[in-house]
Amino acid sequence: MRRARVVAMAIAVAAAVCVAALPAAAQDSSTESEVLRFGWAQDPKTLNPFIGQDEEDFTIWAMTYDLLINFDPEDLSPTPGIAESWDVSEDRKTITFHLIKGAKWSDGKPITSEDVKWSLEVLGSEGYLFSAYTQNVEAIKTPDENTVVLEMSKPDARVIGGLFIYVLPKHVWEQVPVKELTGAYEPEIPLVGSGPYVPTQYDRGRIVTMERNPEWRGEEPAFDELQFIKYGSNDAVERALTLGEIDIITEVQPATFERLGEEDGIETLRAPTASFTQLAFNLCSEKDCPDAQFNPAVQDLDVRQAIAYGIDRERINEIATQGTSFVAQGLLPSYYKSFFETPELEYPYDPEMATQILDDAGWVPSDDGVREKDGDRLEFDLYVRSESPFTVQMAKLIAEQTEEIGVRFNVQVVSTDKLYELTVRRVDGVPAPDFDTFIWGWGGDPYDPSFLLSLLITDEIGASSDAFYSNPEYDRLYEEQTTLFDIEERKAVIQEMIAITQRDLPYIVLTEDPRLEAYRTDAVSNVTPSCPSDQGNIFCQQVSYEPLLSLAPAEGSTESTSEGVPGGLAAIGGVMIAVAAFLFGRMRGRRIAEPLELEA
Repeated sequence: MRRARVVAMAIAVAAAVCVAALPAAAQDSSTESEVLRFGWAQDPKTLNPFIGQDEEDFTIWAMTYDLLINFDPEDLSPTPGIAESWDVSEDRKTITFHLIKGAKWSDGKPITSEDVKWSLEVLGSEGYLFSAYTQNVEAIKTPDENTVVLEMSKPDARVIGGLFIYVLPKHVWEQVPVKELTGAYEPEIPLVGSGPYVPTQYDRGRIVTMERNPEWRGEEPAFDELQFIKYGSNDAVERALTLGEIDIITEVQPATFERLGEEDGIETLRAPTASFTQLAFNLCSEKDCPDAQFNPAVQDLDVRQAIAYGIDRERINEIATQGTSFVAQGLLPSYYKSFFETPELEYPYDPEMATQILDDAGWVPSDDGVREKDGDRLEFDLYVRSESPFTVQMAKLIAEQTEEIGVRFNVQVVSTDKLYELTVRRVDGVPAPDFDTFIWGWGGDPYDPSFLLSLLITDEIGASSDAFYSNPEYDRLYEEQTTLFDIEERKAVIQEMIAITQRDLPYIVLTEDPRLEAYRTDAVSNVTPSCPSDQGNIFCQQVSYEPLLSLAPAEGSTESTSEGVPGGLAAIGGVMIAVAAFLFGRMRGRRIAEPLELEA
């Protein structure tokens, strides 16, 4: 009798351990086919749009909130958001937006022009990644509850098809002081939104649950609930897809993309994006960042240019991304077809050129091969995120290649949270970044390149700038290009900007990165590539919620269960018994698209 009780206790303990290790959604035996389950390795750090920076944050916001003007999933052209129509004055300095009448927030309150005004004024000035969009707005007028008038100091090509500021419910967010909104504030759940779904559960590190907006004004979604489940690693996410525990992966690992597409019942998609992966340098000046921590040699232009020649980006792409990405050619991705042009200064792999640059600059090899000058060594910390295996591989390849030219990178694999802390570190409220170099990535707006270009303007130091670069001529050109509505004129100015960044190298952009996705055909139907329609994604991620509304459960799909337990847990049942046997045995012995040109 005593032995039987010990075995029963062992099974119960094993079961508890296994279930506790699972994402929350997998523990819920009542999950039905109307739940669409996404898996990801990294989840949102915050649901607060004033401070969020990661694409996971934007994925949730894009389904919760509208823009003033949304993006059409067919071709990324402007389409109604909160505004159903708009008028542009002859001098292009006054734009009048007419809001959708009768639209409501998810709590039943009406959506009005005051919500738009508050969002543009407050989120548009205080939001970490939103402040650059309203710099030319001189006044915002609300003649009635359904009309918003923007008066611009000068024409701004980004206002239509590029004003990427979410419209928030004023009656909710204005209750919180701006100082708190821009601090560690986390909004209450459920969020109040205008999109088809609103977050009803946010368990950081485990799951975000979104349910249908009861006041949604459009087509009713086929799925009642969305679950975004964190598994902690890309390998675990992909295993969950193959086991049927989740239905969609929005970021497949490059190394496993081809293999995953060969699995029965799984389809993969590869879509171009305005995203890149870059090697960034800490260029913060003594004036802007008096308490920054870095090896001063990283701010030597000769050193950065030599590193650029010493990196074989073709080989990095071939090995680290398995050829799923494309070798980058500067800050502006080729995705922006209307503005892209191959830069004159490309930095092809040329270790002899790299060596010559360093020799001419007086950097002399020391006994261990690392070059030195005036007491400084070309030895840098290179931070990379543990959640991104392909960038870890990139870092190791860079360290291997640059060792040949006398530059040593000490690869530091840290969590996303840790790298974020190092790049946004402040002392007495002043930026004080604590890194030499890192590898990370950015994604641009779908229709206008200004966001990616803005990453390197001086005004973004202390905001979205992570290289802390400053160049007055670049700043001037940035302002000029926002005023140009003629595509060719604007392209010429943008190319001047790209030439400056290719010379100064605050970033060495390594690859342009497509989105790699996968889904289960026995769980999801009506999948049509979108954003743009001929070569896009399963759904539009941070850009549009429209394609999500067309997704439906696959015909005849049901939850794979074993007496009410989700299908992926059937195998775990065997593991529990094995664990129990292990515990019992131990007891007996003693005991892881392009910008819009405004019409005249």
